[in-house]
Amino acid sequence: MLTTLDIGTAILGRKIRMTITVTKINYSDIDQTIFDECFTKSLPYLDATKLNIVWEEFDLTVSSSTADKLAKMKTRFQARDDNADHAIFKLDIDGRIVAYGCGRREFQGDRMFQHELDFFREDASGSQGWCYAAEYNEKMDAFYKSISDNCATHSVWIVEGSSMEKSYNDAVSAGRLSYTNPETIDNHHGHKLKKLVITYILA
Repeated sequence: MLTTLDIGTAILGRKIRMTITVTKINYSDIDQTIFDECFTKSLPYLDATKLNIVWEEFDLTVSSSTADKLAKMKTRFQARDDNADHAIFKLDIDGRIVAYGCGRREFQGDRMFQHELDFFREDASGSQGWCYAAEYNEKMDAFYKSISDNCATHSVWIVEGSSMEKSYNDAVSAGRLSYTNPETIDNHHGHKLKKLVITYILA
């Protein structure tokens, strides 16, 4: 599945044109050098004071080595390869890969797509602001629907009090999405987890 969007972005008072593309890929399609860079740039976010990932799910801890964390992430991506209900995807802007992600369809209900992991880096201009753009939401919404029989929602698990939770709350305040919280795990390896079921609000 490939989806593109030609968008105008204001940078220093100028309007430029760029194309956002989201593509479902196989694990063998991943550029490992770029994947490593995206992971390394995302690690400070993952390992924030209030973690954005529960390393114990991967038989690790926050103090585990970067090499061990990277290896476990690659193992998870490999587990999402070559299965109709699973997905590995890349996101590029004007041909520059800026993110890799993965997830799977849920087993119950309408079998929405559950977004599990993604790792980002900057676009060619050195900015990562693209991930806050309405156009990014539009393309991810189309991608999720394309692999979940047009399900209007997708899900994600977040750690309560994390910066990831704050980002979703900020997006709600800005009118970019809405979510419900149908399930909570009070003590998951010492963390309180919330499942968010997300609906993008598109222009």
